[in-house]
Amino acid sequence: MDNIPDDITKIYERLGNSIPLEDFVEKVRQKVESMSGLCDEKTAAMLVAHELGADMSINISEISLEKRNVAFVGKIVNISPVREFTRNGEIGHVANIVVSDETGSVRVVLWNDLAQHAEELQIGQTLRIEGVVKEGLYGIEINARNVQIDESEVNVRTDDLSGAKKISALVPSLSDVDIIGVVLEIGTLRTFSRRDGTAGRVSSITIGDETGKVRVALWDDKSEKSSGLRPDDVIRVEHGYTRERYGRLEVHVGNRGDIKKSTEHVEFIEDITPVKDVQLNVPCTVAGTIDSIGSVREFTRSDGNAGRVRSIAIKDDTGEIRVTLWGEKAESINEGDEGKKIIIRDCMPKTGLFEGIELSVDWRSGICFVGEETKERKTPGELRESEEPEAEDVNIEGTVIGNNSTICVDNGADYVTVERGMLESDLEIGDEVIVTGERIGTSVKVKNVSKLGVGFETKRIENVKDRIEKL
Repeated sequence: MDNIPDDITKIYERLGNSIPLEDFVEKVRQKVESMSGLCDEKTAAMLVAHELGADMSINISEISLEKRNVAFVGKIVNISPVREFTRNGEIGHVANIVVSDETGSVRVVLWNDLAQHAEELQIGQTLRIEGVVKEGLYGIEINARNVQIDESEVNVRTDDLSGAKKISALVPSLSDVDIIGVVLEIGTLRTFSRRDGTAGRVSSITIGDETGKVRVALWDDKSEKSSGLRPDDVIRVEHGYTRERYGRLEVHVGNRGDIKKSTEHVEFIEDITPVKDVQLNVPCTVAGTIDSIGSVREFTRSDGNAGRVRSIAIKDDTGEIRVTLWGEKAESINEGDEGKKIIIRDCMPKTGLFEGIELSVDWRSGICFVGEETKERKTPGELRESEEPEAEDVNIEGTVIGNNSTICVDNGADYVTVERGMLESDLEIGDEVIVTGERIGTSVKVKNVSKLGVGFETKRIENVKDRIEKL
């Protein structure tokens, strides 16, 4: 037969000539028609071959977005708890598992009926999985359509079998996570009050390996272990769990988990973004020399608590950029640090005044001076929920002083930024507005923006002018 695509021929060859080629091609045509165009010829050929008994499984390393529908065999190395959710008024269930073979690992999402059977699965079991390849938050994942326990033995990479993972392989909602990394940053131990009135403690460290870096939160009794660490120590995190917070992955260590120093060698190379290559809303790590340092300013948050902010400028061989330090980070740099070389990890580029890009540095970011140990000058104290675990409610009355893809509203002592796409009406520079919503750093997830009217006589114009002059 002529004009048969090569990929269809290769699928047919897996049948070992058990049926004539023309019969196979006819079955593929019928499959495409029966599915009303919902699959292409290649997918139909794989389905037909599978129905005729061909083993269509591939190695995990061969999975790609181009393959769309895949079948593979892997051993379970991690199982997340089943979560319940509501969509369009209906209750659904979802669970995630990670399976591996000797070529790699992949996250598999189990929905509804499959998810409810996830509790019957065990780490170490071998599964035959059929599903659809999707682009997830942290790379390729499989939405499973069919899952069966397989009796065959599957070899798994040593690091997956032992539970020790590379940082780049971490995904949300994993439990019993073991990772090994070199200490990059050491945070301050802080205390806070839980909603039930009990006291809690938390500290954080940032560790890295050759594949990436991750923030590790140490809770309660484990929080004190950060005080015995130094930059460049190698540690092993045991029985941690992963969470996604504000779009970033973290590892948490609670009662079941622990951290221990290790004698293993771990190499970490910082991925530094040149100042000229910083992109809006793309987290980055920058390095340079401190060119100027502003004073610490205090302002009152919407919840009545005092906030702190400091602006600095750093420059490298490619340019200069403004950096805004929030909360405790404002105290991590002193006036005498001008001219020192610094690394700022995991900062967020935002639209600042006059539509320029500035770097926002908050509790999720790390600051260290080149040639010095991690610099944390904050006096341990009470941790406000508005500083770390939760976004805070904001109600700010101010003047629009920036107006492009991001709206900047300033009241003379503080400012917030709002993505234009969140607004229902147009705003112009000079408009007096009230912004309400949820705030993280300077960014606001808007609930409402209302103008104060043409006849409103602002009391803040001089404050705003003074603020622009200082900036």
